Amino acid sequence: MRGKVKGAAAVHRWFAVAEDALEVHRERLDRLNVYPVADSDTGSNMLATIRSSRVAVEEADHEDLGALLAAAGAQAMGSAHGNSGTLLAVLISGFAEPLNGQERLTVNALSRGLDRASLRGWSALTQPVSGTMLSVLDAARDEARSCASAAVAPDSRAAVEEALPRVLAAARQAVAQTEHQLPELARAGVVDSGGLGLLLVLAALSATVRGEALEDQIMHGLSGWDNAFEPSEHTTTSSSLSGNDAPTGPLQSGVELMCTARLNPLKAAELRHRLDELGESVIITPIGSEADLDGSLRWRIHVHTDQPDATLEAVHDAGPLEDSSTNPLNR
Repeated sequence: MRGKVKGAAAVHRWFAVAEDALEVHRERLDRLNVYPVADSDTGSNMLATIRSSRVAVEEADHEDLGALLAAAGAQAMGSAHGNSGTLLAVLISGFAEPLNGQERLTVNALSRGLDRASLRGWSALTQPVSGTMLSVLDAARDEARSCASAAVAPDSRAAVEEALPRVLAAARQAVAQTEHQLPELARAGVVDSGGLGLLLVLAALSATVRGEALEDQIMHGLSGWDNAFEPSEHTTTSSSLSGNDAPTGPLQSGVELMCTARLNPLKAAELRHRLDELGESVIITPIGSEADLDGSLRWRIHVHTDQPDATLEAVHDAGPLEDSSTNPLNR
């Protein structure tokens, strides 16, 4: 995205840098994983999403940023796992939508992309909350919007290069605030792991556009980050990193169900309501925008439930099921 580096090369570089960063810090992000379930997989799930996105871009044969990112988001969403991995795929897909027809990133495109990503992210979750990836994204969006409004030459390379460090600083501040926005994070003395992962992805974007190496010092000093470097023999999740008490309450049991189904919008809305009755952490979002003749789309579905059979039956009743998988939830 810098200079004459456009389209596929730029997007591929962004995802490759983000993949390297998430690979390096995956274990830290996993250990910091407290919310919504302390199942120690946030880093792994976000890494899988970015890796799938990078592969999709490698297979592309065009230079349109919007089309490239849409293909990346769709491929990642089709195989995404976990809240963080699924939501990151949703955000990539949302970011793509206003960039259709563009071969390079401008500050206005950055602002519009982050705005659409935020809209898609908040809409995908049945019960979105502050103190998560969404708060971090919104802070980045607001700063990008401010930079775009103030830019003298918004189509220039200089404008987006100058904006990205400010966007990154706003995102980092939002990550720091997550510790005080969710009781689970406050008790554990850590910031949100998904927010940290998104910060790394945004840092990779900034490094790509500005032609710099990604500096992970941006993570240093955030609550729990430095203590997550070396696991102790007694530390299996981030809840004990700060020495504070772990979240109280019984062990969470049940499964994380992930599946893909073809649904029309009405059936998707009805299914969302039913999934809210059967579980929690519900994400239901369309994959792509090409509808069948009957108006149905492919939808990616995520839910935590202790009634997996009834939940899968509800999806079957709503529309044809393409695939499904379950993983045990333990805390």
